[in-house]
Amino acid sequence: MDRRKFLKKSVGAALSASLASSLVPALAQAAAPAALEGEDLAKLGKALKDALGKEFKDLLPSTDVKLVLPTIAESGANVPVEIESALAMSQVKAVHCFSDKNPNPHLFSVFFGPASTTPYYATRVRIAETAPVRAILETADGKFLLASQSVRVTVGGCG
Repeated sequence: MDRRKFLKKSVGAALSASLASSLVPALAQAAAPAALEGEDLAKLGKALKDALGKEFKDLLPSTDVKLVLPTIAESGANVPVEIESALAMSQVKAVHCFSDKNPNPHLFSVFFGPASTTPYYATRVRIAETAPVRAILETADGKFLLASQSVRVTVGGCG
């Protein structure tokens, strides 16, 4: 084996080992859901149990629920929230909204009837401090689909 082949193989092996060692933590981090800024699962869990009779582990993160709200709210007193879904109206029973750190984390629930045309709801809510807002879509077959987004509040909205 000549010197050039040896150097090429050595450099290739070193780069492969370096790349593999940097990918393992990145893949492990991608597999575990990231905590959201201001998350308070203990307080949220109690509110979920009181309002829905469910625990956080019973909620299924889903791309079928779309939550639209600002990432930064200058005032927590008036934060616009939109919740919509790609599911058929016949599959949607209700939509619920929570904010982890509010004095009362359960913000609202909206139940859809047979006359409803689309699973969409928009309103404005008060958010006490920086925390995730959670949209939970309750399906007709008893599933609870979840979408979450953290909102950074610069001035609190709840007193």
